[in-house]
Amino acid sequence: MLEERPVPRGLLNGVVVGLVLMAVFTTAWSANTLGTWPGGPGAVITAVGVLVSAWFVLTAVRLARTRGRASTVATPEEERWRRRSGTAFGWVFTAEAVLVVAAANVLGAVGRPDLVLPAIALVVGLHFYPMARIFRRRVDTWLATALSAVGLAGLLALLLTGTDRDTVWGLVACGAALTTGAYGVYFTQVASDLLSRGRLSRDGGPAGG
Repeated sequence: MLEERPVPRGLLNGVVVGLVLMAVFTTAWSANTLGTWPGGPGAVITAVGVLVSAWFVLTAVRLARTRGRASTVATPEEERWRRRSGTAFGWVFTAEAVLVVAAANVLGAVGRPDLVLPAIALVVGLHFYPMARIFRRRVDTWLATALSAVGLAGLLALLLTGTDRDTVWGLVACGAALTTGAYGVYFTQVASDLLSRGRLSRDGGPAGG
């Protein structure tokens, strides 16, 4: 059988960063329910978000500890793709941050601060679309669609119905937390595969398919 190729360090680093980011975002979105649904519901949702995020962080730590065994060898094509994707990610992440700040300031200035949270969810959701192309991951497209729908539904509910702000914000926060949590679960599955590959490489076991 062919020997399993060592885990590329660039891929390993990317998964670690993804897990940490999803832990931060899942905790943040979950914690938003403390202000909208004080007491039992908000506390339970936040606790679940924190526990799930802790799982992501522990997985990231486990994976990061194998970094020394990861391969630093890359073909010229892989190196070019790594540089291009890193630059593109930086631009998209920056654009997302700028749009979030701009949306918050503009909506506050026009007297509609109630629209800020769903607008942020919409911006965050939309930013996953270019990520799908940059990193060649179909899961980003599904998550982009889900989170964008959550944000858009929240905006429409506040603009067109009499639904109170706290209800909308709580539901948007839950939807966003579920989306980032799902992304974190995806990264934990990738991390498990990389950890298995690392063990095979270290132990000299047979390669998979």
